[in-house]
Amino acid sequence: MKFQIFQSQKGDCILLESADGRRILCDGGMAESMREHVRSELSKLRAKKKKIDYAYVSHIDQDHISGILQLLNDELEWRVYDFHKGSGGVKKPAIPRPPEIGGIWHNAFHTQVGKNAGPVADLLAAAAPALLATRIPKYADAGEEMYQIATSIPEAIKVSRLASPDILDIPVNKLPGAKGPAPLLMIRDDMKPVQVGSLKLQIVGPSKDELKLLRDGWNNWLRSNRTKIKEIDTELKKKIAEFSNSSAVPTAVTLRDWNGIPDFKGVTAPNIASLMFMVHEGEKTALLTGDSQQDIILKGLEQTGYLNKGYLHLNVLKMPHHASENNFDDEIASIITADHYILCGNGQNTNPDPSVIDMIYNARVGKGRTAKAPEADGRKFTLWFSTSGDGKAVAHMKKLRAKVKGLVSRSNGKMRAVFNDKSCVTLTV
Repeated sequence: MKFQIFQSQKGDCILLESADGRRILCDGGMAESMREHVRSELSKLRAKKKKIDYAYVSHIDQDHISGILQLLNDELEWRVYDFHKGSGGVKKPAIPRPPEIGGIWHNAFHTQVGKNAGPVADLLAAAAPALLATRIPKYADAGEEMYQIATSIPEAIKVSRLASPDILDIPVNKLPGAKGPAPLLMIRDDMKPVQVGSLKLQIVGPSKDELKLLRDGWNNWLRSNRTKIKEIDTELKKKIAEFSNSSAVPTAVTLRDWNGIPDFKGVTAPNIASLMFMVHEGEKTALLTGDSQQDIILKGLEQTGYLNKGYLHLNVLKMPHHASENNFDDEIASIITADHYILCGNGQNTNPDPSVIDMIYNARVGKGRTAKAPEADGRKFTLWFSTSGDGKAVAHMKKLRAKVKGLVSRSNGKMRAVFNDKSCVTLTV
């Protein structure tokens, strides 16, 4: 397994590649970091006639999905150019062309409250390609800013229309070997691992409980935003019909207002509903956690049989929610250990949080070492940081880097750290 860890500002963006050359893009980070750091690296795949087999969007949040949106919009600009090529009037995009994307995995919901009231397992997952429909350009200028509207309003923005063969034709929630699109991707009793080349992926979250909270919060939001949804739907229907470039700024929609749905121990409903995977390649393992919370992660691992021994040692752990103190505690640091910890985040909201670094250190090499897995005893481990910091959060990352340097020095060679100072850094296990 190979992980390309990209600069992604406050978000996540990792390209997972198997030994036999299959690729999964795990979240897309922020749109700005996609433009500045990621798109040029990914375009190299196109030049080599290689593709991204799946783009996996862990959950509905700007710092995970807006980069995917940007990537899809880039491809749309190129397809518009291809369509008009030779007829004049359409400039060749000055942006690199993304690689082909074979499919998208992403959970979201219907816009009609009445339909949402049904069993959560029957709700259709959103088509992430629809997110690019905030602007459908006919005469696109290079680097045009992509405006975001609701990232999870599939009916209102006509998902089926935008995912159709005459737009981008990217299957959504179509699992390898399945006859058709899946409903919501979640833990199921009959769920078999997904095979992508030599990679085997097992869904370990969310469960129907977390998705019910997400659905309830979504329903409450819909009830209080009916007019806004109609405005968005009308705007997008017009854009699709005219296939034109509008200069109007779309109505901004946020999923932060979960009326009546309290946070789960400081973590929002969308975050605890993160789509999580346990990845296997031979004897190698990696856990992709999105922005989930420690209790939800442990519950999912128990439900899927990964904690039968009471502990789990991995080759790679993608730390939840940018190593926030609300999503990681001493208990999970002791139960789940890894050879490599990936920490995404640029210091915004103090993430990665220094206390989380201490938790990992104390569990592995502290005086009262608490790591439960025998495999972790005396084993070297590495912290991989997606960035050294940018923007207003540089000061936090500077202090964090100094702190980590001190811990590395005290670890007697057991701990090391890598800070990404380029567009990406590569971890191979």
